[in-house]
Amino acid sequence: MKEAVQKTGDVHLKIESDSKYALDAVTKNRKNRKKWEDQGYIGVSNKKVNKATVAALRQREGETKLRWVKGHNGHHRNEGADRKADEGAKKPERDDVPLEIPQDQTVTGAKLSAMSQLLAYRAIRECKRKKNKERDRTQANLERAKAECEDNFGFIPMEDKIWKSQLNKDFSREQQYFLWMATHDAYWVGTHWLRESTTAEMKEREECQHCGTIESMEHILSQCEILGQKEVWDLVKELWTKRNPNWPWPGIGTIISASLANFKNEEGKMKPGEARLYRILMAESAHLSWTHPAETEVHKKWVLAMNHRLKLDCDMTDDRRFEKKAIPVKTVLCTWTGVLEGKDKLPTDWTGVAEVLVGIRPKRQQE
Repeated sequence: MKEAVQKTGDVHLKIESDSKYALDAVTKNRKNRKKWEDQGYIGVSNKKVNKATVAALRQREGETKLRWVKGHNGHHRNEGADRKADEGAKKPERDDVPLEIPQDQTVTGAKLSAMSQLLAYRAIRECKRKKNKERDRTQANLERAKAECEDNFGFIPMEDKIWKSQLNKDFSREQQYFLWMATHDAYWVGTHWLRESTTAEMKEREECQHCGTIESMEHILSQCEILGQKEVWDLVKELWTKRNPNWPWPGIGTIISASLANFKNEEGKMKPGEARLYRILMAESAHLSWTHPAETEVHKKWVLAMNHRLKLDCDMTDDRRFEKKAIPVKTVLCTWTGVLEGKDKLPTDWTGVAEVLVGIRPKRQQE
């Protein structure tokens, strides 16, 4: 939007967008722009872009009209813009967009009347965050997440999207915390044991006793050849391929960005059910590999964990009991259909069937 405003001179300009967020950020009669300016853009995402776009619009003498159009609805100009955005997202390097704002158009600080204790706290955190550099270990994992997302799903996510994706409501609090810690490489594994404060005996914990390589978080979760870890991911693959034949082996980047995975049908439309199943499988399995490493009964524990999650999903469809927190029946059906035991004999809506189970049994039952 900023580039369109600056490169068209002062002619009458009509901008169409399917982003209500972008329109709210610059439109005079919308509450967001005034609120953000009054609050000094504290805590606002993409604040530099928003401020530069508003400044560019204010400098125009020509008339500018903004119109919202519904996305993915066959609008040919919007579809063309989506294709251009997709091309831009796949570029190996980002375009350098100048965001300088003329001094007379710069709005600094927040109005005292708009300030609150919470807003002041956020402002202090922003200032401190600018001074603190990203940890090398964290940055390395974020780069892995970007690279593996590109390899497996064809796009490179922004870092803030990776962090936000780990708070997905399909993850338990324990899983959210685990993914956050794993991204920061904050658990005491691998080279953490080589710190000066550790004893000689502790330093020996750097290596995996079974494989003889550095016992990093990635090694623990998906690379160790010991029976327990490998069996977990073999089970995930077995269940997943009942639904989708494509199975990318999970590296640390794939695990911490699992919620960003997307899957499309032959027509190019998103398959939210598969995406939800994938992130549930990844989070449950990675967390199980971490909390129950090298256990002989990991097969049984994994099947129990999957059946527990399936039952939880079915129970959560009760909108009388859970009200706004209830999960739509359609969401649960789209998630688990195709990977259940006796799927051909189940009714159309099986969420009320007590005996419904995932399509992998514990070992004793298999035998």
